[in-house]
Amino acid sequence: MEDPGRANVGFAVGLVLYLALLFSGQIISMTVATEKASRISEVLLAVLRPSQVLVGTVLAVATVATIQLLVLSVPLLVGASVTGSSWLPAMAAPDVALAITWFILGFGMFAFLYAAGGALVDKVTEAGTAVLPVTALIIAGYLLGVTVVIGNPSSPWSVAVSIFPLTAPLTMPIRWASGDVPVYQLLLALGLTAVTGLGCIWLASTVYRRALVITGHRVRLGELFRRGGWSGRQGDR
Repeated sequence: MEDPGRANVGFAVGLVLYLALLFSGQIISMTVATEKASRISEVLLAVLRPSQVLVGTVLAVATVATIQLLVLSVPLLVGASVTGSSWLPAMAAPDVALAITWFILGFGMFAFLYAAGGALVDKVTEAGTAVLPVTALIIAGYLLGVTVVIGNPSSPWSVAVSIFPLTAPLTMPIRWASGDVPVYQLLLALGLTAVTGLGCIWLASTVYRRALVITGHRVRLGELFRRGGWSGRQGDR
């Protein structure tokens, strides 16, 4: 039977990730766009690989976002302890580790997609529009979690969206909280999400490197294909 307290924790993990992505994702895309518009990125790429520059940008924003989330969480935790609220139950160490793992995987995967979107624009003000598909995907994943998964964690749709890597970070924590998830499905979702995250780093690095040489207008994906394809013949520099 589902533990209401554990279910609240699963819902909280998805909610925190959702809010962190919507807030930090915009900052990441605008930071990358600013680096491109100001030509700072060209200086950085003289000594660093595109992947190193992007990882540094994402880690910097992620650190600030994590600190802000912790600061905002303290009043909630204190209030829960003072009022004796039971919506935050005592969590086992594996559940805590799993929650942290999903947050890291989900944040990392979408953060690099936001970074790729920021590299496509020519003006910082265009960054928000460029990353709309990523934002829409995050919103869709969250809505699937709070409607489909919470409504029936064992349904085929719930299983599908909790394993699909682009929605798993927002839906699997909620489904796992129901207690009805086979371990192999959890491991499969974790593995697919991790591989997809690595692919997002490669994709963002490739887009970043190729988009830097295209200025004066917003870059279209077709232009990136025409500039040497995706074979990486020019290396990662």
